[in-house]
Amino acid sequence: MSEPTRRLAVLGDGEPAAAIRSAATAAGARLADLSETDGIVAVGDAALRDAMRAVASGDARSVPVLPIGDGRHAVDLDLATDRIGGVLDGLGGFETSFDRFSRVAHPVLAVDGAEDGPRQFAAADVAFVTAAPARISEYEIAFSDGESASVRADGAAVATPLGSDGYAAAAGGPVVSPGGGLAVVPVSPFTTRPDTWVASGGVSVTVEREEEPVALVVDGTRRGTVEPHRSVRIETATTVDLLSPTAEDG
Repeated sequence: MSEPTRRLAVLGDGEPAAAIRSAATAAGARLADLSETDGIVAVGDAALRDAMRAVASGDARSVPVLPIGDGRHAVDLDLATDRIGGVLDGLGGFETSFDRFSRVAHPVLAVDGAEDGPRQFAAADVAFVTAAPARISEYEIAFSDGESASVRADGAAVATPLGSDGYAAAAGGPVVSPGGGLAVVPVSPFTTRPDTWVASGGVSVTVEREEEPVALVVDGTRRGTVEPHRSVRIETATTVDLLSPTAEDG
């Protein structure tokens, strides 16, 4: 009895994505769309965020994702191309170890309450930013343990471990390892001793002032305006398994 064909979706543009598609088909995979794939290869940061949001929204099957690029959780293109056959062997239940790759669960955030539109999903970060540059607003940040804090700042950011080394880190926040929680960071706070937090659960952010409009930015894209005194809830919607090299290959 022959093995079923492994199905792979490759997201990304340019020569790196083309190289992965060629290597995958040469290893016996069938290129598929997100709704029927056994695994996803995401080439570049934007493709990775797209893949993770698609899994969270139900537009893609809940399958492991191999990130390719320069990020701290990504795999080098040459290594991924060389080991793509081993990745394919792990798809569809053939093996549990993915031949020299391990699975690491990463959260995808759901964002509710910003407007009356559909729920938003974030793989990297959610930011609240005053629409006019260098204008301060006031934010209440409520944590799942019942604690809360009020901050005056240009904005606030909530980042997953995947995104904690990006915008949140540039604003002075901690870099968080997978499973370590969410980085919560005021952006340009109006204080000389700003606090930052690592939240073990979800958080709610409320704009406390009506003077300045505040934009909601999800994974770097503006997604509307946050109404004052309306709580925006940010919590883990699901987790997506990212593949990473084991120590001997890392």
